[in-house]
Amino acid sequence: MKVFIGPTEVAGIAQGLRAGFERIGVTAEIVLEAAHPFGYGATEPDALLVRCWKWTGTLCRRLPMRHLWLKAPLALVHLMLGWPVLCWALWRYQAFVFLAGKTLTNTKFELWLLRLLQRPVVVIFVGSDARPPYINGAYPASTPQAMKRATRRQKRKVRRLELGATVCVNAPGTAHFHERPVVNWFALGFPRSLEARVDGASTTNGDSHGSLADAPRTGTTVYLLHSPSHPAVKGTRRIEAAVQSLKARGFAVELLTLNGASNSAVLDALQQCDLVVDQLFSDTPMAGLATEAAQLGKPALVGGFFSRELRQALNGLPQPPTRFVDPDFFEVALEELVADADARHALGQAAKNFVQTEWACERVAERLLRILRGDVPPAWWLDPSSIRYLAGCGLPEDKARERVRELVQHGGIAALALTDKPKLESAFAAWAGVNLPCLEGTTRGAT
Repeated sequence: MKVFIGPTEVAGIAQGLRAGFERIGVTAEIVLEAAHPFGYGATEPDALLVRCWKWTGTLCRRLPMRHLWLKAPLALVHLMLGWPVLCWALWRYQAFVFLAGKTLTNTKFELWLLRLLQRPVVVIFVGSDARPPYINGAYPASTPQAMKRATRRQKRKVRRLELGATVCVNAPGTAHFHERPVVNWFALGFPRSLEARVDGASTTNGDSHGSLADAPRTGTTVYLLHSPSHPAVKGTRRIEAAVQSLKARGFAVELLTLNGASNSAVLDALQQCDLVVDQLFSDTPMAGLATEAAQLGKPALVGGFFSRELRQALNGLPQPPTRFVDPDFFEVALEELVADADARHALGQAAKNFVQTEWACERVAERLLRILRGDVPPAWWLDPSSIRYLAGCGLPEDKARERVRELVQHGGIAALALTDKPKLESAFAAWAGVNLPCLEGTTRGAT
């Protein structure tokens, strides 16, 4: 069996899956529609067609909107090239793993064709590709009308993929729009390979973002690393304020914030830090940065309202070892970790052991291979109708409530796109402070 992985890379997952498959003797190749902006390394097939497809996709992404006259035709060419790339892939691969809610052509016909030709398809969702926009801080605040349209598009995309795929993988914090059971993300795991980097070699090649090595180091200072891909979503201002609060109270602590840095620069900084301060409003305990930190034995502090739901959502699956706390207790947890070197060391070692055993690339690849072959243990399944998590990701809770309230007041309760889950609908309405009887005429409006 030769496995396709793509057409996009997210946090090194594609790279980790390919490495894992290689270790268990399965051939897998990464095929990307565009180069990743953070420079995750990957070996890809050297086919002229695929290189042209990737080149048009990369150039289209990089061109600013003021060059729409060039961007639009490039996007059209890239879209058209997707079809011959699909034909090439059907000839070359016997199984397909699609990441981040994308396929080669993003069409129902493609998924139908793959099913007709008996190619197993696993779609792995990774966050914003499935999360409802109204509880997604990465989706910009907009009018209720725009939010309703975005919600409808997201629901339709998730529905198209789950109807066409053999199996979907999603996390309990983002699987609201599924109507069929999915494999729990925590049953599969997060594969991340740093084999080329764990020896400490630097590959930053002059990256200009700076590093912890630039700061004068002392034996008592605790060095923190925060590397937000989207500062507003990650709660960067509040994290920096928490660090300043510790400094004002006499703690010897230094924070390096890397905004939009290359993956090489981030990995270099990880090797030098004492503690990773990941994000404030996460709906997962160990996302990309925390997983990379764990590979190097570095502890991570993560804030998120999902910490309240984690134990129930795992349903007996292994819990990734980070300090995962309610955002209201983030500064308290930060103070405790800054003050206790032994606790940091123990957490870092537990995290390293976890990612090198439970989430080792070969272990994740073995589980994914079972999924591709239709051998899914009952304990791995997640029933979307059981989801009760409301607060989302990247938003303070009051802002998330406000978004939900405005959307429901504008478009009725059906605008949440959860008509198949009446209990979850009602939970969102109550959480947002919406009086459903007052909306009786609009609660089942078209979505």
